[in-house]
Amino acid sequence: GGGGRGEELKRIVATGGRDPDDKGWDGPKIRIYFPDEGSAALARRDWLLSGGPDQAAVPDCVVFSSCGGVQLQQTSDDMIVMFFCPRASEAEYVEQVLYKTEEERGDDLALTIFVNPILVDMGVTGFGMAGRMLRERLIDPLQPAYYLRTLSWGALTRVWPRQFTVWQEDSDQEDGYRLIRSMDRLPSNPEVEDIYDIENGNMSDPSKKKGFGLLDAVADFANGMMKL
Repeated sequence: GGGGRGEELKRIVATGGRDPDDKGWDGPKIRIYFPDEGSAALARRDWLLSGGPDQAAVPDCVVFSSCGGVQLQQTSDDMIVMFFCPRASEAEYVEQVLYKTEEERGDDLALTIFVNPILVDMGVTGFGMAGRMLRERLIDPLQPAYYLRTLSWGALTRVWPRQFTVWQEDSDQEDGYRLIRSMDRLPSNPEVEDIYDIENGNMSDPSKKKGFGLLDAVADFANGMMKL
């Protein structure tokens, strides 16, 4: 029933995903932070269901936590920290946990991983200084190891250590896509659309103009603002 399921979720959250009868793992830990307690508990339950009869569904070194609230679990042995799909509403908590863990663990913290973070949301952080400062402080220093954004006409991808690549759909290509630009940084949305327009002759490339006049600059700026 619903009551039994609720109790199961509470137990999973309270034990960090561990078997309450287990004496515990006393070695280095991998801690996964989910956006909230419910998603952490459901992930633990689904992970258990996927395990075979002769295997441990969740490795002993993996512990589940959730963003928000008071952190009651011991984190002094955390070696790898993962934030799974953190949202803008959890950005402040994520930042506090990240800095606290880095300060306490030092070189013993081997890696911090963000999976599909959405830490800046105009509906939450707005267009103002708060969102910009959060991006500069927390998001910009991150190294995107794997990136995939689908577009109406192609895709933007990155697999570290290779560059960011912009692809356009092309039925003449064997895999259906044609590479149209490589970059050493993540381009903004307007930049991606400009890359497409330049490739398809819808606008001129400013870097190739001999005289980049004021009117051209104003026109390109207006086009970019319309695409925001």
